[in-house]
Amino acid sequence: MARGILGAMRGPVIELENVAVRYGDCWAVRSATVKLEPGVIHAILGENGAGKSTLLKAAVGLAPRVSGDVRIEGSAAAIGMVHQHFMLVSAFTALENLVLGHEPTRSFGRLDLARARLEASALMEKTGLRVDLDACTSDLAVGERQRLEILRVLYRGARAILLDEPTAVLSPLEAEELYTTLGALAEGGATIAVVTHRMDEVLRFAGHVTIMRRGRTVLTRPILVDEREDPQRLEDELTRAIMGGEPPPEASPPALSDEAEVALSLEDLVLVDAAGKRVLDGLSFTVKKGEIVGVAGIEGNGQRELVRAIAGLEPGAAGSIVLGGARLLAARSAEELRARRRAIAVVHEDRHADGLMLDASTGDNLVLGELGEIDGPVAEAALVTRRIERFGVSPPDPARRVGDLSGGNQQKVVVARALDRIEASPERALVVLGQPTRGVDVGAASTIHGHVVKAAGMGLGVLVVSADLHELRRLSHRILVLHRGRIVADLPPQTSDDVIGRAMLGMEDT
Repeated sequence: MARGILGAMRGPVIELENVAVRYGDCWAVRSATVKLEPGVIHAILGENGAGKSTLLKAAVGLAPRVSGDVRIEGSAAAIGMVHQHFMLVSAFTALENLVLGHEPTRSFGRLDLARARLEASALMEKTGLRVDLDACTSDLAVGERQRLEILRVLYRGARAILLDEPTAVLSPLEAEELYTTLGALAEGGATIAVVTHRMDEVLRFAGHVTIMRRGRTVLTRPILVDEREDPQRLEDELTRAIMGGEPPPEASPPALSDEAEVALSLEDLVLVDAAGKRVLDGLSFTVKKGEIVGVAGIEGNGQRELVRAIAGLEPGAAGSIVLGGARLLAARSAEELRARRRAIAVVHEDRHADGLMLDASTGDNLVLGELGEIDGPVAEAALVTRRIERFGVSPPDPARRVGDLSGGNQQKVVVARALDRIEASPERALVVLGQPTRGVDVGAASTIHGHVVKAAGMGLGVLVVSADLHELRRLSHRILVLHRGRIVADLPPQTSDDVIGRAMLGMEDT
């Protein structure tokens, strides 16, 4: 089952021609043609809602085609898809999820967990993708759950692997390890397609690229990895194809006064989990008014808990959190929580778990938590319209179920609600963003960055937790590196990837 998965064996050729997919009155894909061949990593880029994820789903039969053809040369059973949003049973262990549906058995059909563990361990050793097999899946960090999803597909013997935003939840080091694995699979003859928004990944790892815009494929071409290809010229070409024109200018942090007052102060913040492990281990740092502080770290080193503790959602947190001179820890009442929300804008890293009600409308999600604070339905409709327009939520239909939006547009809803709300609040003091541009395109990222810079320019303290080092360099006045719940480095934004990476791994010479 898991044996020999990296061995040389040709994957199927997957060809989609003039494919169109429609959900109700919404065209997710209008006319898309792409050919995925073995031996190369094929990247698919485009704006949020361009149809990238739907195209992959059409290839594996998960999206209802209105027209067009899907041809597979080889075994369709050898195609596996890794979805952007996790398809895991949260109450199961990682090992149980990994073998679910393909369980090894002993006599009388009994589950052979010992064999499953051996096969899973061998697969992790071959791929370099590791998770704690005995951990409950709900306790895994986001990056660990992503690795588990990829392992599940590989365990089933897939020779064509279609991945939807696989590195959106990974650190740069983890992403590089993943692409090393994908490259090894491609060299062994596998067919690999990756939907991504990260241009640097495409330039470094892809051998072929397709651009989609508004449901159509507008560019497809090889990427030459020698002196014939100028990286900057290629990046400009791809960006223009994605945007349909010139890209927006990059945001940069506002000037910071040496005399700026402290907006947020953390001193010896400690949080112990149910197993007795210190997930936050004596954190101490400050964020000044008008300062943007970035937080880097490999997933699972306390980033999620840091954001939750500042938001007042970790009642077991100990130590000192001071905001605008007021000492905070866990909110002790609903009114305290509302007051904190008016002063702090928070975006959590997992939009499905902590940011959205997927079965509710886009409009309802854009004003979630503000019931009783909006002066009637007319004002609510105007507020929803403003947030849709300011952040480019697409389609711009407040009645559409938010769970039906693309992942990037769901992220726009979460960020629009938080930032628009805090900009309008007279009590505003702090913005805390966990992975704010996860899964969004270059245009949406630019919009979000503009609002982050605007918040800092208004005198708010801003804390940005991100796995994207380019994003942190672009936005931050300085970058803190988190490792095993502790701040191990405080670095200027121009610090090299190598130095930041070593700090993220806990190496002491940084």
